[in-house]
Amino acid sequence: MPTLERRVLPGLHAEVSVIGAGCWTIGGPATNRGVPTGWDDVHPDRAYAGLVRAHELGVTLYDTADVYGLGRSERLLGRLLREVRRDELVISSKVGYFAGTARHPYDPAHMRRQFATTLDNLATDHLDVYFLHSDDFGDDDQYLASAIDVMQDLREQGFIRAIGMRAPHTFAEQWATTDHPEAHKTARWLSLFHEIQPDVITTRYNLLSPLYADGETDIFAFALSQGVGVLIKQALGQGLFLRSGQQLLATFSGSDHRHADPMFTEENRRHVHARLAPLRERYGARPADLARVALRYVLQHAPDAAVLVGFRDADQIHTTLTCLGDPLSDDEITEIRALLHPSTN
Repeated sequence: MPTLERRVLPGLHAEVSVIGAGCWTIGGPATNRGVPTGWDDVHPDRAYAGLVRAHELGVTLYDTADVYGLGRSERLLGRLLREVRRDELVISSKVGYFAGTARHPYDPAHMRRQFATTLDNLATDHLDVYFLHSDDFGDDDQYLASAIDVMQDLREQGFIRAIGMRAPHTFAEQWATTDHPEAHKTARWLSLFHEIQPDVITTRYNLLSPLYADGETDIFAFALSQGVGVLIKQALGQGLFLRSGQQLLATFSGSDHRHADPMFTEENRRHVHARLAPLRERYGARPADLARVALRYVLQHAPDAAVLVGFRDADQIHTTLTCLGDPLSDDEITEIRALLHPSTN
């Protein structure tokens, strides 16, 4: 079986597998402050078997968060960390969405309690990356300075190696100083970026992400210019790209985030399925066929980044990790962009 490729992640200065295990999905159904945040149809033993399979296939990067299943995801990953060599893995978690009984998720005392609980859940004494999961720092950003202080203190003490933050789904640095519809959001994020000074960022990028004009600095070029690493999420559209048939009609419980996510309305699921039809005709309709194209497209666009993929059992992660095959040719990437983004050509 081919060895999973590895890359050195800027910012962290550590080698990681190009595909990492995104552990949101294995947390199971959950709600946070009345908002659905979880995933249906998760069985802990099957989810753990997926973690084991990922490790067997060469995954060295695992990403979770305190809010994923309200600790269940972290504890499942901790079960794995008790059985393998921790020093061979890169582990990230997050804080900033779950407040519990605290005034705010970024209340400094709460952050420290959450961090201690995260270490306990994960059965480790340190994290490689600790993310500020949300950009809500309270009224007038009242918790921003203290949140940065907590993160920097954890890094200085050696409890974390790198500070992380989220990036916008769409971004070009130049938008901040123009009349672009995303100007305010872009300027806000750039301001936070320069204040927080993260080592690693996470962003959504996939086949359907917009293309950028010549002269526009996208998030990957921006991160490279700042010496910051990037973890890519939703490269498979949270599994939506691989759905077909009756899966397009599935319903979700009130504890599954897809219940309230516009991306997973039946209308949008059918729209995405139709939009990807040319790729199924060109490359094949099996989940592995679509996954290979989607992952290669992302990995080749961002050669310094790693991609996080979700899973709920060993079969799902096995398919994802063994489908990569050969890189796409330049002609194939040009063809894919023409098929999926005809208005930009």
